[in-house]
Amino acid sequence: MRAGVHPASLKLELAARGAVLDATVRDHGALFRGTTGTTAVARSLDLVLPDETWVSAPVEERTTAGSPFHLLVDGERFFLVRRELDGAETLRVEVRAVPQPRFYERRTTRGTPMWRVAAVHGSHLVINPAGACGFSLRGAPCRFCVEGARGMTERDAVPVEDVLEAVRAAFDEGAAEFVYFNSAFFDAEDGGIGFLTPYIEAVRRHFDTLIATQVHPPRANHWIDRTYAMGVDALSYNLEIFDADVLQRHCVGRARYIGRERYLEALAYAAEVFPSGTVWTELVMGLEPPASTIRGIDALTAMSVVPVLGVFRGGGAPAADVAASDPAELASVLAHLYRAVKERRINMGWMRDLAFGVTPLEARHLAGDEARLAVAVQQLTRSRLGALAARSLARFRRRLRVRTVSESFESSHL
Repeated sequence: MRAGVHPASLKLELAARGAVLDATVRDHGALFRGTTGTTAVARSLDLVLPDETWVSAPVEERTTAGSPFHLLVDGERFFLVRRELDGAETLRVEVRAVPQPRFYERRTTRGTPMWRVAAVHGSHLVINPAGACGFSLRGAPCRFCVEGARGMTERDAVPVEDVLEAVRAAFDEGAAEFVYFNSAFFDAEDGGIGFLTPYIEAVRRHFDTLIATQVHPPRANHWIDRTYAMGVDALSYNLEIFDADVLQRHCVGRARYIGRERYLEALAYAAEVFPSGTVWTELVMGLEPPASTIRGIDALTAMSVVPVLGVFRGGGAPAADVAASDPAELASVLAHLYRAVKERRINMGWMRDLAFGVTPLEARHLAGDEARLAVAVQQLTRSRLGALAARSLARFRRRLRVRTVSESFESSHL
């Protein structure tokens, strides 16, 4: 990688603009499974950039038109190349292209294709048992949301048994380390966590793994305590945009049905309940001025919430906005992300290997020599021993927290 090009900056631009697949890559049998080909879950391809930086790069022709990035293969080695309009090659870096896992070709006992139940991104097994976005069904999707733009319709919830079979298949293959549940329900009092409860409890009962969950804020904070008690290790209420006016324009459903202040209130309370570094929210790069994103980073880290900088593409403007952003401004925001989290002494070891967003640890590359210690933290959390210690600590802390909350309820005679 040429001097001055950092993995985090490259990740943002690649996530926004995608990569054109060379014919040799499309014909590479190890990347795409026969049951999915270059469609379905292959709308994007996970790449591992230098310094183990994961990115989910769009690869569909309609979303990569005009992208300067090309993915090439030479034998078994993959290279990401950047070509300018005049054909000049300005970047060539070896990357790791992550093949689709073998379990995508399998079906559950009920006959459901497993790739419809769960998808692997980074080290996470992403599961959305409901499918459709609640805001989209109400006619108020976020303007930049890929799934909302597809006009998804309601479907029957995936049976718990199918989810367990897919998780078992993924873990047996070694395709993922953690389970990441996502629910787009928002209009229940619990914000959608009630719908996910049987899935979370089943995975917790059958597997020794860490569970992350992305839902919408509940109406009352006691649901946040219940979320932690049921076995969720990391929690996200995605605000997406910090500026109130820009949020109203781009995220009509969030602003109308939940409200910016409720997102912030719920995040602040969750950060008091969950361990340091396990409550996060995404801020979309390019939709608001960099100064506003920085204000959002400062407000969130002051509450001990981890900001993750994301890029959304498809049917909206973010890709173009990020691609046109001043590289120096992007670098400044990324460096500020790392420093803000570090100054607040928020644990950076939990949020890693996120293919869809830049984490504080990834942003360390733009923060100078002071970031060396973070590298050791990242290496520890990636190790087998470190992962085991993290799971054991999470279980111990949860037992203490749940006991304290139970005693509090009993003493209040509620």
